Amino acid sequence: MSRPAKYDDIALLDASVDLLWRDGCDAVSIRDLEVALGIKAPSIYRRFHSRDELVARSVDRYVDRVVLGRIRRYLDLSDDPVEGLHEFFLTALDPPPGASRSWGCMLTVTATQAGGADVGVSASVDAGLAALDEAFHRQVERALQSGRLDPDADVDALATSLLVAFEGLVVLARNDHPGLAAGVDSLFSSLFTSPVSH
Repeated sequence: MSRPAKYDDIALLDASVDLLWRDGCDAVSIRDLEVALGIKAPSIYRRFHSRDELVARSVDRYVDRVVLGRIRRYLDLSDDPVEGLHEFFLTALDPPPGASRSWGCMLTVTATQAGGADVGVSASVDAGLAALDEAFHRQVERALQSGRLDPDADVDALATSLLVAFEGLVVLARNDHPGLAAGVDSLFSSLFTSPVSH
């Protein structure tokens, strides 16, 4: 009878996500992964076949755990689409639990490093960015329908603009750039109208 695994794959991926998100895939060695995951390199390769596959699966786990969770909480469940978007942006400035500073967005960090050039890693990053883009598009549509947006606004262009702004925001947040919350407030007041009174 084989010995049970020390950790299941989800626990391993969660530990990998935290390390790769915090430090970036280019800065993380296989030794760093061994220490963070509590298993030796041969066990990592038996489970994930290559470092790139581990990075790709970690990005997928980040999307499932962080990106889709935040989309659901702040966007899909929001009564007010603009307030939901605003909170989504502002809370991206917060550090992850237990961290002292913002880690930004793992998608952006991975996409801008050499490790993101792997086909599998790139596909995982692209899927995560597509999920963000689709969520922003839904919120902009909702804002248009609720009268919070100019009726002549280009919904597709605005959703893409929000994605660009968000990814820029998380890069700046990772680098502790000052004044980001005020910048978010200004962006939203310039794009959307005040709530419609009933």
